[in-house]
Amino acid sequence: MKVYISQLTETENIIDLLEKYQVGLEIVLFSSPYCLDKQDEFIESYKEELGDLYNKIEIGIHGPYADLCVGSRDNLIVQVSNYRMQQAYDVAKKMNANYVVYHNGYYPKTYSYEEWMQRTPNYWKNFLKDKKNDKIKIHIENVHEDESFIINELMGQIYDEKTSVCLDVGHVNVFSKTSVRGWMDSLGKYMKHMHIHNNSGDNDSHLSINKGNLDIIEILNKVKDRDITISLEIIDVDELRESLDILYKNDFIKLRELVKNN
Repeated sequence: MKVYISQLTETENIIDLLEKYQVGLEIVLFSSPYCLDKQDEFIESYKEELGDLYNKIEIGIHGPYADLCVGSRDNLIVQVSNYRMQQAYDVAKKMNANYVVYHNGYYPKTYSYEEWMQRTPNYWKNFLKDKKNDKIKIHIENVHEDESFIINELMGQIYDEKTSVCLDVGHVNVFSKTSVRGWMDSLGKYMKHMHIHNNSGDNDSHLSINKGNLDIIEILNKVKDRDITISLEIIDVDELRESLDILYKNDFIKLRELVKNN
């Protein structure tokens, strides 16, 4: 298991965490269409902000999601969605990232399950056609789904070593009727990435791993020995720091060599 931190704050606030722990960085900046349109400019400023760390840490990209719908019945909306998702993939290539996370984008009671599944698998097959030889992995994330079978069936058509599921445990806790354990058991090998944060089941609040009704340590123990990546999606920097300390004390992450030697 490899651990990343999702950047939900200014870079200067997390530099010390990246220097202290052997963790990667999931960059959320390029989920913004504004940043995607000015990607070269933002990539250069990002490299400057990270300095020497840029070549020392592993990087992932969180792709755009606002207003996008790859299963839409409107082809113009699908075209815009594809344009934005391709932009994020281009950023990942330019930054030598290991993966891109995209939202599945399914909203229950908006589209029927049958209609969604008529369109979405074909979208992803077309999107992936010219990317098979790239090393960048694609993880498709649950958000508002109340059951796991929709992503499960999607994966049944598109899953391979490059394309898999990002299980967001906080989203499951708020939006799903099924437990996180149920989702994990259901997804099985399809789950190759996870977004980890906590809440009380009433709001997608992205709290520290020890604040909320999810037993995050128990969840992580189930995947500790798997070839899987996780990203801590915690908004408050102090709570992120607290969570990393907990993971370190429970042997999920290690200190960087420079820190150890000092």
